[in-house]
This record gives sequence, C-alpha cells and structure tokens, in this order.
Amino acid sequence: MTKPETLPSDPEACATLRAEHHQTLVAPMDDMWAAFAEMANWHTLQLGGETVGCFSLNEELELHAFYLRPAHEPQAEAILREVIARHEVRAALPATVDPAFTSLSLDLAQGVSVKALLFQQVVDPEPGPTTLESLRVAGAADRAAAIAFEEAATGAPLAFLEGYVGARIATGELLLHEVEGAIAGVGELRRDASNPGYAHLGVIVGAQGRGRGLGSAIMRYLVEEAGRQSLRPICSTEPTNSAARRVIERAGFRARHRVL
Repeated sequence: MTKPETLPSDPEACATLRAEHHQTLVAPMDDMWAAFAEMANWHTLQLGGETVGCFSLNEELELHAFYLRPAHEPQAEAILREVIARHEVRAALPATVDPAFTSLSLDLAQGVSVKALLFQQVVDPEPGPTTLESLRVAGAADRAAAIAFEEAATGAPLAFLEGYVGARIATGELLLHEVEGAIAGVGELRRDASNPGYAHLGVIVGAQGRGRGLGSAIMRYLVEEAGRQSLRPICSTEPTNSAARRVIERAGFRARHRVL
C-alpha cells in the first residue's frame, strides 16, 4: 500500500470530510469532547494525491477524531498505524457513538479505560423533595459572580472560565439558582448546533448546597425546560464522579455510550 501523506489543515479545509464523518455517528457526540476535537490540530489524509480522510490530534499527541472515506476503509488499520508512527500518537480518544473509530482503536489498543459516560434520557425523572419553580437566565451583569462561583465550586482555571462562562451567558444558556441573593447552583442548557433538536445539560452546585437534593432539582428543571423547548436532553460525566451519576440517573438518564 502507498503510504499516506498527512497535511496540516484548518477545520474549514476539511469541512466536507468532517460533515461526512458526522453522518456516520450513531448518536450525538458530547459537546465537550467534540470541542476538544475541534480545538486540536486537524490533518487531511491523502493517497496518491487523493484526499481520503482526516484526523484531529492535540498537543498531548492524543487522537480525537479519525475518519476514512468508505472506499478506503480496508486500508484503515495500515493507515492508522502510519499516522501513529509518524506523529508519535500516545493515545486515541474514541467515543462509541463513532463505531468505525472505536472499533479500529480497539483493534490496535494496548489498554483501554473509560474517560467519560455519555447519557441519554430514557425514562421520566424521579420525584424529589426539592422543587424549583424557576431558574433565572444569567445576564451580562452576572458574569463576574458566575465566574467566581464556578471557580470556587469546580477549581477550573480562571482563564478558561472567563471565556466559557461568558459564552454561555451570551447565548442565554446559563441559568442561576440563588439563595438570599447569592448563587447557590447553576444549570446549563446548551443547544447542539451540530445536532438540531438536542441539548446538553450541565449542573454545578456550590459546596454549601451539596447533599440536599439541589443538584437533582436543578437537573429536573433543566429536563423540563428542554421539553418545553422541544429538545432532547443529553449529558455526560466522568465514571468516577458518583455524585454526578446519581443526579443524572435520578433524572431518567442512562449511560448509553462511552468515551474511551
């Protein structure tokens, strides 16, 4: 087999390939992991001058996406081995919503671990002792307080939160639960531009509100709000985050897919 060429590309240069790849997914990709792939370095794959696929590799040499057009799938293992050797790939991060990439990664795997659980809502939420009548949509004036709250609650880097929280506020996707004028919890309902009709849900509860059912109450509210907007809710968490898993499962979600 002729060895493939790998050419650095910006995301727009391989937009057609990425659109083809999207059509092969069996369920919506978690938006956080999709964003990681988007932010990584894209390359197109060429054989004999013909563009046959693309992949996304981050600075830690982790492969976030790998796609070959169907005509060239019989050479997929050899092509991936060449990519691994040429770019010193350390790991692949496939999601089971992408069967071709997952299967190929498993064929070459030296070890496998689960990075994230991907949930879909399949049953009605369990009733809970705490009910929220509303969450307030955050506005520009809430930006500093929301960033400070999420930094204290999650320990995420301030530089990241400044951009991320600002973006959620700009799109009306950040909702606040307040107690005596202070933020006690936040919910996110992020509309999926790549999969119209779906929304990604997220919940953060401050330290003082944990263990009191607030997280479950916020999640139930988000599920109901998604329904009011005719959106199908999905979400994710790490497999070791048992508290988040309880909240998610009580809201009627089940882990249908994995990021490996």
